[in-house]
Amino acid sequence: MTRYSRTWKAALLAALLAPVFTAGPMSEALAAEGDYPEKTVHIVVPYGPGGNTDVTTRLIAQSISQSINKPIVVDNRPGAGVTVGSAFVARSTPDGYTFLVTTLAHAINPSMYPDLPYDSEKDFVPIALIGKVPLVLSVRPQSPAKDQQSLIEMLQKGPGQYSFASSGVGSPMHIAGELFKRESKTDANHVPYKGEAPAHTDVMGGHVDYSLGTITATVPLVRSGSLRALSIASAQRSDLLPDVPTMSEAGLPGFEAYTWTALLAPAGTPQHVIAFMNREVNKALANPDLIERLTNQGTEIEAGSTPESTREFMQAEAKKWGAIMKTP
Repeated sequence: MTRYSRTWKAALLAALLAPVFTAGPMSEALAAEGDYPEKTVHIVVPYGPGGNTDVTTRLIAQSISQSINKPIVVDNRPGAGVTVGSAFVARSTPDGYTFLVTTLAHAINPSMYPDLPYDSEKDFVPIALIGKVPLVLSVRPQSPAKDQQSLIEMLQKGPGQYSFASSGVGSPMHIAGELFKRESKTDANHVPYKGEAPAHTDVMGGHVDYSLGTITATVPLVRSGSLRALSIASAQRSDLLPDVPTMSEAGLPGFEAYTWTALLAPAGTPQHVIAFMNREVNKALANPDLIERLTNQGTEIEAGSTPESTREFMQAEAKKWGAIMKTP
């Protein structure tokens, strides 16, 4: 879904794109659960290789594989707004060897697609919340909008005359853009693209006026001078953009918008497997090296989540963003 600076991306993908087959000490959790896992574990990513979700999943898979001394393969199955990969996992045997790492799109798809080939809640069991990635409001450097308030004033003076870019219909960029319109009392045309990179490209080129993109993909463009960041949709400022105010600070109180990653299993997966994988994910998220890598790409790590807290979080997200998508 996201794209990074060429140098950073090339270096990281070279290490991560191959399936994970690392080995390490046997974990205490593995011993406690008998022989599980006895064979290769597959984690499905419903996006193509190279994006934020894919890279995050590979980092987590590598850490867990080293912990349990068993291979983990990351399986990219992109298409149709995460529904291809999600449907594959929903139909898979719930034996503890197939999992799904998904995003905000999983929670809002029921509000967009009433004929989904699966039930987003009933057909899956949440295991752990991995992290959240805040979105950043940005414009091209030549834009007359110098800050969030001046962008809002510009949009209010010309309702329907401006546009915002997203990585696709129903994407976090799209729904955050709709929330921004509602909260700022503005109107702008939505222009969807096939991915975040082309969306940013057209903002930089002046074909679209602004976007709410992931901090992961936006930071390199801001640092290179290709985009100007106006505000960030997080509770606190980010160390990656310390001079950029939160959207609340810039005049939209309480405005927060993140994409996120969570690990799910098909419904019916044994409880001991759910507990085992929850422990392993949280153990991975306590690894200093993994913490550094994830925070450097803008992820706010959610260590310590439980299956119950993950379910509650996803339900709250579905309610919040589903209401936005249903607003005329």
